[in-house]
Amino acid sequence: MGYLCPDCSRKTTSSHIVQCSSCKTVLNFVRAAPNEEKVVFNVSKCSHCIGTIEDEWEIEPLYYPESYI
Repeated sequence: MGYLCPDCSRKTTSSHIVQCSSCKTVLNFVRAAPNEEKVVFNVSKCSHCIGTIEDEWEIEPLYYPESYI
């Protein structure tokens, strides 16, 4: 994942990460439950690599019996 500022680095322990598959930019953090496994959600493109802001919000939801993300 590259360099993250101290604030963003702390968020990786309590949040899921939304990252661009193309340029690997970290776009956002999604809060996770304390006992939930933290995952990286990928979007195909972002506004940094010829995508749009709308593309940054198109993540596929994951369905599990005990949770919905």
